[in-house]
Amino acid sequence: MAPNIIAYIFYMVRDLIAHYRDPRIINIPFIGNLKYMVSVIVIYLLFVLYFGPKWMEKRRPFELKYVMQLYNAIQVVANTIIFLYAVLFTVLSPDFSMLCQPVDYQNTSPHMMHIIYASCGYYLLKYLDLLDTVFIVLRKKNSQVSFLHVYHHAGMVFGVCVYMNFLCASHCTMLGLINLLVHSVMYAYYFATSLGAVKQVLWWKRHITQVQLLQFSYLSLHFLLVIVRNPCQFPIFMAFVGFTQNIFMFAMFFDFYYKTYMRKPRQQVQQVDAADEAAQKLT
Repeated sequence: MAPNIIAYIFYMVRDLIAHYRDPRIINIPFIGNLKYMVSVIVIYLLFVLYFGPKWMEKRRPFELKYVMQLYNAIQVVANTIIFLYAVLFTVLSPDFSMLCQPVDYQNTSPHMMHIIYASCGYYLLKYLDLLDTVFIVLRKKNSQVSFLHVYHHAGMVFGVCVYMNFLCASHCTMLGLINLLVHSVMYAYYFATSLGAVKQVLWWKRHITQVQLLQFSYLSLHFLLVIVRNPCQFPIFMAFVGFTQNIFMFAMFFDFYYKTYMRKPRQQVQQVDAADEAAQKLT
């Protein structure tokens, strides 16, 4: 009985996905395949939570300084280019509404296709982001593999995959646009510290978290506007999911910010930051 119910649910979900999926992205390699996304997330979770730490248990940490410098540089360049490209067809375009942008699978205008191409680039970057955790495991910094870290990285891959398949170039696009900007700044900070510019960029660390809090605050408002007033008929359920998810992320990041920068004495925070940066420089 149970296998029949599971099979029924599986085929029902498969048919629903096939029926409601955005036809504009189906033929784009990798982007429109949900099985790839699920497979990557499962492999990621198994590695960073179990097999990776177990494999590294009796091994020395990998020296990844130059690999991570290259990785951070690639992240800065890629996020910045896609951000600037996307801005041209969203914020700077009269054809895109920041207040309420509908889901319109029939819109295949050149302008809309440029937004879809930018979204594809952003989606692929979410897979590249997973290497953050892989590097942490290989360097045996397992204390940094927190619930917030893993949830955020795996959740972004899942969430952007849903966006690409069902909500591409819609009201959710602003989430990716702002996230690209935040990641450009964040990876620029990581790159600078890896080069040894600790004193020059140490003050970035606290403000990067503040920028992330501003990101979640704006996006909460962005989705709330559609919940309150919805002239473009954007799916209210998805707006509610976007609103609650960003409230949740704000709460988690604020908890981290409060514990790290507000509850500790100021001098102690500076000492901890300096120690962290020195450790990054050495490794």
